[in-house]
Amino acid sequence: MSKFDEHKSYQAVPNPVQSDKAQDPSSKDLNPLGSTYAEDYGKEETLLIKQAIQEEIFDATPEQYKALRLLFEKPVRYVGNDEFTYLEKTFGRNALVSNDTEASAAEQTITMKNSAGDHVTPGKILVYPNNRKGIVKEVDGNDVTVVKYNNTSDLPEVSDGDVFAIGGTVIADGMNFLMHYDRMKKIERYNFIQLMHRDKRWTRMQMRKFANQGTTEYFDKDKQEQMDYLLQDMFSVFWNGERGEVDIHVPGNLSEIYKAKVMGGIYPLMQSAGSSEADSVTKAALQPTFEELAFETNYKAEGAVRYVFAVDHLLYELSKAFKEPGIRYTPNDRVADLNLYEYRLGTMRFVPIATELFKEESMFPASWKNKIFVIDSDTIQPVCMTGYMPIEMGETNMKGESGSIKDYKEWWIQGMLSLQMNNPLSSFIINTENIV
Repeated sequence: MSKFDEHKSYQAVPNPVQSDKAQDPSSKDLNPLGSTYAEDYGKEETLLIKQAIQEEIFDATPEQYKALRLLFEKPVRYVGNDEFTYLEKTFGRNALVSNDTEASAAEQTITMKNSAGDHVTPGKILVYPNNRKGIVKEVDGNDVTVVKYNNTSDLPEVSDGDVFAIGGTVIADGMNFLMHYDRMKKIERYNFIQLMHRDKRWTRMQMRKFANQGTTEYFDKDKQEQMDYLLQDMFSVFWNGERGEVDIHVPGNLSEIYKAKVMGGIYPLMQSAGSSEADSVTKAALQPTFEELAFETNYKAEGAVRYVFAVDHLLYELSKAFKEPGIRYTPNDRVADLNLYEYRLGTMRFVPIATELFKEESMFPASWKNKIFVIDSDTIQPVCMTGYMPIEMGETNMKGESGSIKDYKEWWIQGMLSLQMNNPLSSFIINTENIV
């Protein structure tokens, strides 16, 4: 019992020299239950005062962590199944690559490396590496027979690895047959749709205690946290999800198994498609590597924007590499004004977006803080199944509500998400070293 909790008569002795009298009873022993000071320094506690607890719980999550900008930047595409396929039309032309050597001659039969019959037919102009031209006479599998133009010198020598362009087609006046047949080539891509959940349970008495005696907004903040966790989950799989199937074992009865589909995210889809990726890029090599990959992957219209996602430290180094102040970026679509700046390289435009979640090791491997993603966001679209919403939430009934016998209430929030990424080759990745 505290000295302040018992009846006591005393004579006040306000003598500063007699500190034990001046502080009897002393405020040092007037501490609320649960006082850290009382515990650490052996002082007393009392029921007469309560702890000074700020009602509002400060959210210490860095603001950058909440900027899950890419996820819902674009309207969601709805499909009828939890697996979907999408097609891409390719450029339609392919250079031919020599797989042998040929001497200079009026006619040559050149063995090519790459399915020549799928890319060239008789009557087409074949352009040699030194810009000499010949006419394709015959194609037999990977063997392409070429003859020189009339009244010209022999065709040049051919070396292994020589690359031949297809210059165009030729027909003669009066020809009564067709010979330049083509069929559009397509690339087939697919993904799965993933379901995810975050759940909370509170008993009726726990809820009532918070309603009656709660000192902070903890109960409300706890429920709101569900949304934060779900968005972080969605962000993680949107970037790094590995497409496939998993087994979900029932707790307490591990022999019972549910099958579930998981989606492919941006990074695995880029790797699967063969997107450009540079490894072990140092600070000195950052600018030339960025420039080389930017031009190599420039499939966009003049002046179109690509976004650069990386931790703030890497974006700062990149901004120094550009050696010029950024230009204010003004979006012309649903993208909110995020006070961003853009950098220009030739006719290309790049907008950096600080993505501090990449260094959060509870979400991504440690190596992600060293990655720079340059993403053509026009090729990316979130996907959900028709009849669902990307985010849904609800709660169950408990005793006192609709006749339920459960003595608790559960809150659930569900996410349904997938990703369609067309032409991953228009995006690229730089893996830095010793910069962060």
